[in-house]
Amino acid sequence: MKILLIGASGCFGTELTKVCKREKIKLVSYPSKNLDITNFKDLNLKIKKIKPTIIINSSAIVGINQCETNYNKAFKINTVGALNLAKICKLNNIILVQTSTHAVFDGTKNSSYNENDIPKPNNIYSGSKYLSEVFVKSICKKHYIIRFPTLFGERKNSLLGFVDKVILSLEKNKNLKIANDKIDSPTYAKDAAICLIQILLKKKTYGIYHLANEGKISYFEFVKYIKKFLSSKSKIKPVKDKHFKSEGFKPLKTSLKSLRKTKMRKWKKAINEYLETRKIDEKIGWKNWVGR
Repeated sequence: MKILLIGASGCFGTELTKVCKREKIKLVSYPSKNLDITNFKDLNLKIKKIKPTIIINSSAIVGINQCETNYNKAFKINTVGALNLAKICKLNNIILVQTSTHAVFDGTKNSSYNENDIPKPNNIYSGSKYLSEVFVKSICKKHYIIRFPTLFGERKNSLLGFVDKVILSLEKNKNLKIANDKIDSPTYAKDAAICLIQILLKKKTYGIYHLANEGKISYFEFVKYIKKFLSSKSKIKPVKDKHFKSEGFKPLKTSLKSLRKTKMRKWKKAINEYLETRKIDEKIGWKNWVGR
């Protein structure tokens, strides 16, 4: 097995790199900025030189606001890039792992979304990611589409996600307003990376997989839990998600669960480990933890 990882500096790519090293899996990784997936000709030449058996595409323009204001770039990276990779993988008999998002759902279901639920994208970000799924499924027979909820974990870049921003604020005892009507399955990127590698090693059936720590919780209750763990003095005020300005529609209830045999530990155990890991060496501090 030889993996080409595109988008290696986010929390998932960072954790996947560590898992591959531990499992002694040959991995060639590129940050998104160093490999232009929108240029089919150049991309095909580079991939032929690398000769991977598996490509994991974790490259994306993420976030509703960023995609709404840069929709051409969003579709170019998120959709056209995945289309190019699907064509190249088909031509070269390579397995393609396309990462996707819980945001492809409209957030109106009261229970967690599973792999059989029909996506209903309702903004530029979710639309561009769903189209990537459609192209991959229709072009590349050997594919895995991996949907994630909100991820947290160590990362090589400095682009903080929701959970990481919250932790930093709580450590500084800043007061916060957090949505109490937004439901998710916060997931440790380390767990998602381990689960994906197991899927690949066991050569599980191609198709869609939801990789999420077990359980669901509101953002407000989740942040309260982290606050208690950190013994933070921050005050947290519950508000409706509409309180926060958005350039596009924001789905409210997007927790995930899997109908496949990919059960992961509960979110509480996962966040506990992540927070404990960050406390092992207090000298490291958050600034060095991100981007180290």
